[in-house]
Amino acid sequence: MSTVASIDHQLVVADLERQVAHWLAASRTFRDAEEFASLAAWKSVERETGAPLRKQLHAAVEELIALGDATALLIAKARHTPALTGKAAAAVQRFRRRYMQVDTTLDFLGDAVNSRTSPLLCAALGTLDRLAVASMAPVLQRARIPVPRVLVYQDKGTGASILRAGVRLWAPGTIMPVAAIKIVRHNLYRPTSLFHETGHQVAHLTGWVPSVRTAISRALAGDRQLQSMWTPWASEIAADVYAFLLTGYASVAALYDVVGDAETIMRWPIGDPHPIGWLRTALGCAFSRHCYGAKGPWANLQRAMEARHPPQAADESVQPLLARSLQAMPAIAEACLHAPVPALGDRPMTDVLDPQRVSPKALAELESSAAAALWTSPHWRNTEGIRIVALAGLREAEQPATASLWIDRARTWLTTESKAA
Repeated sequence: MSTVASIDHQLVVADLERQVAHWLAASRTFRDAEEFASLAAWKSVERETGAPLRKQLHAAVEELIALGDATALLIAKARHTPALTGKAAAAVQRFRRRYMQVDTTLDFLGDAVNSRTSPLLCAALGTLDRLAVASMAPVLQRARIPVPRVLVYQDKGTGASILRAGVRLWAPGTIMPVAAIKIVRHNLYRPTSLFHETGHQVAHLTGWVPSVRTAISRALAGDRQLQSMWTPWASEIAADVYAFLLTGYASVAALYDVVGDAETIMRWPIGDPHPIGWLRTALGCAFSRHCYGAKGPWANLQRAMEARHPPQAADESVQPLLARSLQAMPAIAEACLHAPVPALGDRPMTDVLDPQRVSPKALAELESSAAAALWTSPHWRNTEGIRIVALAGLREAEQPATASLWIDRARTWLTTESKAA
């Protein structure tokens, strides 16, 4: 090797050493969990949730550091063996990319844990963690499927979302050990959307979505165009059914507040897994009619929606689909509510989650029997937490003049310490 080439080689190796030293130093800071979430936030997460999360993060960080150490060793060999320089340079790039993947993973989970920014928020999100687990337990235990732990976090926006337990994270080899559910500020104290998201987790674990898709297809067997429109929405519809079975009409009213934006409620973005907002709301009202009868606040909601957003206001290509969907809505609602669940021996979800438990009548009986203690007693909080969410959401929807009262009551019981949901 010429003197010039030797000098260039040494410079390249020195630069590779500099690069890997930087990324390794940054990687080692990840060993401290407080780099991405405060100690108080970590302590607010229940051990059953926080421990597997930190174990997974620790493994990802140690694998990253091991990759960095191996890269540094390869660079050291390349200093004396120029033929290895290309491999060393490629290894540095590979390490950089892995660092970014681990950083994205830690940043997401750190932000989720760190959203517990105050004692009040810690208490509320901790209660929602437990409610989420409680919402899945009856179905999954019946199906003999382990119930995932849940980390609920607050973030911006209008709608909730879930990163399911068991999905692969950004860093290679890392699996989400718990379900992470985003709840948004305006629904923090009316958290019916929490049960839409746990519905996604349950539907995935029980194989329910294909069954819902088949049920919708059969209900619309006479209209191929409606079939092709509705069946791709099966996943989101299944989650809507789950939220309805747990919280009744409260879930429908809360959903409309999210999808009721005048600019988008009748829009049909091709490829969007969510139903058109107008139809999604109409379907929720149909669930209520099917389970609770024609009369109720759901009738007023649908009438108000149709008056404010008449089908004629939709794009001309969508108008006939809305009209025909509305005619078929009773059949669609019945099909969705009674779709068999493979993990339950093909029994419907209603065999485990009886919608009558959250009917207006049943919730009124709960309200009457518990009286003021419903919002303060650990007994009611621990045994009827999900139905309290349903009651508060129903009353807020029925009595808009006193919406603040129901939000305040929900805030009180959600932020009071309890050991179970």
